[in-house]
Amino acid sequence: MRIAKFAHEILASPYYRRRPLEVCRFAYAKWVFSRFRLDNPSAFLLQALGIDPVNAFAGYERWRPVLAGVVESVWTSSGRHGGISMEDGMILYGITRALQPAHVIETGVAAGVSTSFIGAALIENRAGSLFSIELPPEQCTSRRHQDGASFDWPQLGVAWALPQEIRKGLGTRHTLLLEDVKIALPALLCQLPHVDIFFHDDLHTPDHMLWEYELVWPHIRPGGVLISDDANFGWIQFARRQEFDKRALLNVQRLTAVRKHAGD
Repeated sequence: MRIAKFAHEILASPYYRRRPLEVCRFAYAKWVFSRFRLDNPSAFLLQALGIDPVNAFAGYERWRPVLAGVVESVWTSSGRHGGISMEDGMILYGITRALQPAHVIETGVAAGVSTSFIGAALIENRAGSLFSIELPPEQCTSRRHQDGASFDWPQLGVAWALPQEIRKGLGTRHTLLLEDVKIALPALLCQLPHVDIFFHDDLHTPDHMLWEYELVWPHIRPGGVLISDDANFGWIQFARRQEFDKRALLNVQRLTAVRKHAGD
């Protein structure tokens, strides 16, 4: 763990500055995830989730230039726009392609990087809907969140980096909900018969993340997958409560995922 980076994360976060015990838990979580870190998306899909990478990446090469352009446009634009890495995006694409989901939910959209990877896979699948939940832009501008994040994406709009060909390809299969996740997510779960894939990438405080995981998990269908970016002690608590094995700690850049089995 890089001490300077860790100290900056703590000092920038109102949540951690007021909770010394959570700082210790955050440090512990980072150590745990460093022990179980993988660098290869294909290895992660196979080892963590039992997903065959060959099937998972069907059609990916056709989308690679477009998706790489999305990642580059976000990371090279001025300001802080958020967004997952290319490796994390490959995992989202692979899970979505392999599971052939009917219902996908993501919390946290920002510039639209994760939306692009999931959307490309849904287009390849020719079926399935994506529900994206994000705060209204006016609630994010010039605001530092509890996890220390502050963003400039509201100036350009929600999902500003989502390519037009993915927007058009998804059409009405993509629903953007601009609302507080505490309101939007429970309501959405009541409307859907089940959830095939859930991806957390909004507020990264352990208690909020644990709330999302435990709210959504009963709605995940057998064989479905729950994914989290920037996993911390909230994920470790969730894994302990559900009595997952060590595969739940496998991660790529602290992106974690667990697959639901019959009886879970």
